[in-house]
Amino acid sequence: MRKILAVTAKEIYIVFRDRNLILLMFATPLVLSTIIGMAFGGIGESEVPDFAEIPVAVVNHDEGVDLQEIINLPEQFANLDALPFNLEDFGFPPNQSAVGPNPLLQDGSELNFGDILSGILLSQPITSTSTIGGAGFDVAQFECSLLDPSGEAGAANFAAEGSLDDLLDATAVQDPEQARAAVDSGEFAAAVIIPAGFSRRMVPQFAFDEGGKLYTKPADETGAVEVYANSGRPISSRILHSIVAGVVYQFERVNVALSATLETSVNTLLDSLAGGDIDLSAVDLPATAAALQGLDATALEPLGCLIAPGANNTTVAQQPLDASQEAPPFARIIVPIGAAQAVFFALFTGVFGINSIYEERKNWTLQRLIVSPTPRSYLLAGKLLGNVTVVFLQILILMAALTLIASVVLGAPTFIWGTNITALLAVTAALALCVSGLGVFVVGLAKTPEQVQLFGPMINISLAVLGGAFGFALPEQAARFSLIYWGVDAFVDLSLSQPDVSLNILVLFCQGIALFLLGTWLFKRRIDL
Repeated sequence: MRKILAVTAKEIYIVFRDRNLILLMFATPLVLSTIIGMAFGGIGESEVPDFAEIPVAVVNHDEGVDLQEIINLPEQFANLDALPFNLEDFGFPPNQSAVGPNPLLQDGSELNFGDILSGILLSQPITSTSTIGGAGFDVAQFECSLLDPSGEAGAANFAAEGSLDDLLDATAVQDPEQARAAVDSGEFAAAVIIPAGFSRRMVPQFAFDEGGKLYTKPADETGAVEVYANSGRPISSRILHSIVAGVVYQFERVNVALSATLETSVNTLLDSLAGGDIDLSAVDLPATAAALQGLDATALEPLGCLIAPGANNTTVAQQPLDASQEAPPFARIIVPIGAAQAVFFALFTGVFGINSIYEERKNWTLQRLIVSPTPRSYLLAGKLLGNVTVVFLQILILMAALTLIASVVLGAPTFIWGTNITALLAVTAALALCVSGLGVFVVGLAKTPEQVQLFGPMINISLAVLGGAFGFALPEQAARFSLIYWGVDAFVDLSLSQPDVSLNILVLFCQGIALFLLGTWLFKRRIDL
């Protein structure tokens, strides 16, 4: 055994003292992998989305609505004559202008959904008072029982957390035609045009039908938001359209909730009146009218969870579809490319390492070993074991060097090959056995060293093409015939923390043993060992 190890050590020493061979084994694959990784993966660990700084024009002409003007029964509701009672009994005369403003809405309460939408797109902070409020109506005073103190604190920071500043480069524009022209010229990817009646569209409009049932009128289509997009930037336009649609749907949710609540409550009351379940003669109408006219903001406390800022916010935590999306782009690129280049150049080491025995026979080194008191089988075993060890060390050194390069490029220590070191060493050992077995087989088939130098690179390049080492992948059915495919696939799976690479290891070991046995038999016949 000591003689076998001595021959093995001699092979390792000869390889690692050859400068030209070192350049071929290490420098070339590292340079190629780094160039490809930086070209397609970028430099550093960027947190900016792939589609960032989308230029957007925002035109806001929304006039908003005044809730004092909206809550005007004769104008808001049609067919009031169909009601089974007289509104004047509850303090609502036909002409409400003769009645002072309700304390709930005194001094007016402006509601402007257009300002909210434009503020979101422009990444401007949005507060409760800027959303809706007045002298007698401020949503900041509402509380939601579903929010604990930590939730309320989180709601206060919601605007900053949900900023679109990293995604959109929004600019406020006054003229819609100017915004459309800028989109057509390519200055903006799209323009968001908020019409004057947007807020009024978001506020439900009610009416009574001829049967005295309350229903919600269809929304005014003239108040719809327009997203005018440049056809040359379809993906950016779709992203913006999705953002705008999501915000508008949040507004419409309030619309639907108010509509459903009011329709159900009023129609249930009317059904009770029509069925005689409620006797109006027993109701103290003057007191009821006084209570309705004296409503203040406390009447809206049950709606706190609908109105309070933060209670109805929906946050989206982006999750990667798979483990590969958690890694920086450079790491995702350099793992498969670097692994493929490492195995590809290891093929040359495996073939020409065995082919060096012809050089030893030419220099009479082999003959001197044969006449020594060393069995020929020991010489062959030491030669083959030395070649396997050299290939094993070559792949390990390349993986360590690629890890160092990735750490430098990303600006932080990064081990790109996963955490399963045992499986990593097993895959490397299986690859070394398979690569060396291929080298023995190729040298055993060739009749002369010149044939090895001709057919060896051809076989290596063919395996590289099948295994996708040159940047393009063939169908998996064809790639499975290449040992490079099985090795790279195992390294990529390990880098993604997928430990099940047993099939890859089994295939590589089986190929290696088969090639070694057949190649050794042919090799012994050629060299007479």
